[in-house]
Amino acid sequence: MEHPSNFHQHSAEWLEDLFDHAHDLIQIVAVDGTLLYVNKSWSSVLGYDNQELQGKSIYNFINEDDQDAYKDYRNQVINGQLANVPIVFKLQAKGGKSFILEGIVSVKQKNGIPLYTRGIFRDVTLRLQNEIQLQHLNKELKEREHNLAQLLIHAPDAVIVINQQSRILFWNPKAEALFGWSYKEVLQQDLSAIIVPPQYREAHTKGMKRYLDTGEARVLNTTIEITALKRTGEEFYVALTISHTMQGGEPVFIAFIRDITFQKNNQQELERKTKQLEQSNAHLEDFAHAASHDMKEPLRKIRTFANMLRKTTNERLTEEESKMLERIETSAERMQLLVDDLLEFSHVSDQQQVMEAINLNDKIQKVLVDLELSIEEKKAQISTTGLPTVNGNRRQLQQLFHNLLSNAIKYNKPGFPPIIHIKAHLIKGAEAPINTAAADKEKKFHLIEVSDNGIGFEQQYATQIFEMFKRLHGKSEYSGTGVGLAIACKVVQNHNGYIWAEGQPGVGATFKILLPAD
Repeated sequence: MEHPSNFHQHSAEWLEDLFDHAHDLIQIVAVDGTLLYVNKSWSSVLGYDNQELQGKSIYNFINEDDQDAYKDYRNQVINGQLANVPIVFKLQAKGGKSFILEGIVSVKQKNGIPLYTRGIFRDVTLRLQNEIQLQHLNKELKEREHNLAQLLIHAPDAVIVINQQSRILFWNPKAEALFGWSYKEVLQQDLSAIIVPPQYREAHTKGMKRYLDTGEARVLNTTIEITALKRTGEEFYVALTISHTMQGGEPVFIAFIRDITFQKNNQQELERKTKQLEQSNAHLEDFAHAASHDMKEPLRKIRTFANMLRKTTNERLTEEESKMLERIETSAERMQLLVDDLLEFSHVSDQQQVMEAINLNDKIQKVLVDLELSIEEKKAQISTTGLPTVNGNRRQLQQLFHNLLSNAIKYNKPGFPPIIHIKAHLIKGAEAPINTAAADKEKKFHLIEVSDNGIGFEQQYATQIFEMFKRLHGKSEYSGTGVGLAIACKVVQNHNGYIWAEGQPGVGATFKILLPAD
């Protein structure tokens, strides 16, 4: 061990070396504030060399905002009013950057007279910045938690939180109103015993265990329709969505529950009415088929006997009697047309039809052969462009285009031969100018257009013309029963398609059809 005399000889050197290698900022300042000594950490942090510090006041390096507070603090230390009390202040570095320091100033006295002050400080800039950021984050977190709590409390749906033992941790006011239990009554109670109907309790327990054991989730993050129990024991329909999260390191489950009793009742009533309507339509179609079929023979006899009567008594009939007989024949003929159309409609209404690939070009050619006499009589011009092959019923598609083309030929403008064009191209359901079903928006369809230069119609009647027995013109102007376009509409419906019409009086009409392309 070194001799005490040698220790005192080297102590100043050792202390200076110790101070210069300390991480803390050390300063010695005269009573008037003049810097007497700073260690290497002090000068390196602030970026000043010894010459720049020589004879300068410590107050020149204190940030302007903290100068008054630092002076007051140091004066109290010098006057013996403060001892071992830390201070936090900012020092101004050479480049203009501020460093936040925390430390203690002490005073050196001799015979009660202050000689200088000593300061030992630590750079806490990063720590305080982190603390400020942490405080900001904590504030944001509290705000978010508050906002989330408010959302859950004021949510329009019942919100229930349970732990992995199915114990209720949260129960919002909507849950109170919906189920009739207060928050205090259900807290820490088993959810199954409170709102789960007896027939679902075992499945609920097994589902919770399966998820906790294996992570297999069958109902998480999906909405299901199920029944729940009210406090009164009433069972009612709800839409249930369950999500999973962690709280305090433990898994919890959040249930969002909406009362759908009203919607469910409406849905059931709609299904009941739809079923009744389907049954009624089926009965009507059966009746139309049976009645039409049964009327064919009596009508045949009326037409046969009327014809025989005219042959045998033609010369003996008065002019008035002859006209009466002519009316009987005309009425019987019209009745025969109506019976045939009703039978055709009843056949088209039958959904049990064989579907196959149908080339519409071939089908149109067969229709043109059937309409050959009408085409020659009216000097009609018919052209086609880009007709596709579709999946459909051979007989029904034949009837569809037969009715559309015969209409276009029939309703021509007097003195103008019918010009009819049939074309097709692919579109998506969403591109059609009509309200297609949501499921059909992205599906591809063949848009088939049958346009003519005939008498047209007012657009306000575009829907009416597809109804049974609806006619826009009198029987004396144009023949027909008002069933043809109803049959066309039924055929398109049977093929899961859409049909609509666009017309302009004196210009013509276009019938547009969407048939599935896939």
